[in-house]
Amino acid sequence: MSDRLRMTGLASGMDTQSIVEQLVEVKSYKKTDLKNEQTKLGWKQEAWKDLNKKMYSFYTNKLGEMRFEGFFNKKTANIVDSSIAKVSAEGTAVNGTQALAVKQLAKTHYITSKNYGNDVKGTTTVKDAMGLGNSDIPKTLSVNGKTIEIDENTTMKQLAEGFASAGLNASFDESTHRLFISAKESGKDGKFDIEVLDGEGNPQTDADFIKKMGLSEAGGASVVEGQDAEIILNGATFTSNTNNFSINGLSITATKVSEKDAQDKYITTNVSVDTDVDGIYDSIKDFFKEYNELINEMSKLYNADSARDYKVLSDEEKDAMSDEEVEKWEQKIKDSLLRRDDNLNTALEMFKSGMMASFDINGTKFSLASFGIGTMSYFEAADNEKYALHIDGNPDDEKTSSATDKLKTAIKNDLDSVKSFFSKLSGDLYKTMTKQMSSTEYRSVYNMYDDKALQSEYDKLSKSIATEEEKLSDYEDKWYDKFAKMESAMEKINSKSNSIASLFGMQ
Repeated sequence: MSDRLRMTGLASGMDTQSIVEQLVEVKSYKKTDLKNEQTKLGWKQEAWKDLNKKMYSFYTNKLGEMRFEGFFNKKTANIVDSSIAKVSAEGTAVNGTQALAVKQLAKTHYITSKNYGNDVKGTTTVKDAMGLGNSDIPKTLSVNGKTIEIDENTTMKQLAEGFASAGLNASFDESTHRLFISAKESGKDGKFDIEVLDGEGNPQTDADFIKKMGLSEAGGASVVEGQDAEIILNGATFTSNTNNFSINGLSITATKVSEKDAQDKYITTNVSVDTDVDGIYDSIKDFFKEYNELINEMSKLYNADSARDYKVLSDEEKDAMSDEEVEKWEQKIKDSLLRRDDNLNTALEMFKSGMMASFDINGTKFSLASFGIGTMSYFEAADNEKYALHIDGNPDDEKTSSATDKLKTAIKNDLDSVKSFFSKLSGDLYKTMTKQMSSTEYRSVYNMYDDKALQSEYDKLSKSIATEEEKLSDYEDKWYDKFAKMESAMEKINSKSNSIASLFGMQ
């Protein structure tokens, strides 16, 4: 609308601004309809984005994972003597029983210094804390090839920082009045030596100075030497700088050294590896749980009640309603936006037909029904749950929990057929979804709806709204011009009347 300053009604006394505004408001119905249409289209875009996000998540996660053998390669491991180790198995682990013994646990090289006395703080000098004489310092220490300089002003805190800068964990604890020094990693490779350098920077044997510092056992320190862990699995010895081992699909965490028998040999305990039937079953169950949530939501959106009697509220209508009333009104419209949507119908049919597929495996034809998986009868299924798939014997499904569990039996007795069928089923549906989500003139890649077409429609509405606004501005200007001419004419009439009245002495 024009924003120029208008002086109206000065001659006529009429509120021409209000008159023009009412005339324009009557004329603006088309713009209002276009804006309402655009608002609903924007809501529809958001509804599709939300649903498409869930479809894509199913596509990349559960559906994508089930295509591969690793989805079904789940193993369970049990150890007879759980006090010596914790054991778990990956899908590559070999079924059977294995013998395990723990020879030694990994240790971190650790030095806990002597107690330097209750008066020693982090700010106390090394000289005073350790009772060193003038001839003892300055000294240069070497740890892991890095030097630590000590002079008469070096404090205990600074000494700890020096060890830390040499690649160790180090701190001075004022509550216990001790230095704590340890390697960064456990195992024998983490062992370190504290050496004293001579004036030329060469290591010298000076155990006496280390003793005076209270950093050796002779000087009152507690020293733990770093060592690797060692286990014996099926007669072979394995080492690790930690207590964790990963061997042929087995993950082993050693926790205690095994006892020895009368011949001084380590006593082994059995580790049994088997197919994780429950794990595979739960993975398939989780797949259908996510599938059902998706297909039920799609059905609900497609079969939503019509909202043709609900129009987008104007600002004035919103002001006359409570926030809760406005939210319910608009939600009614939003819930109906994908009703009988063509893209949604295509997606529904794609999922339904994909789950009806059957495959020949080693001369036997399999479908979901072969594993006790199917939809409920029309009258048993709840509204918008007609296409949900239920597993017979699923303890979490009250509708089928009492039925015979064919799926778990198949996993136990014929895992190869289970793998083959579900890999083919998911693989074919994955390919179909990939094709359906390919980029076209109307949609972007990885979308199950015509997002480009919707955006194009939205942009066209923006242009149409702009055009209507220009028309209304011109219409407004036309009426203001008419009233301006009327005001001008009335001013002339008033002026002549005043002149005549003046001539006849009427003023």
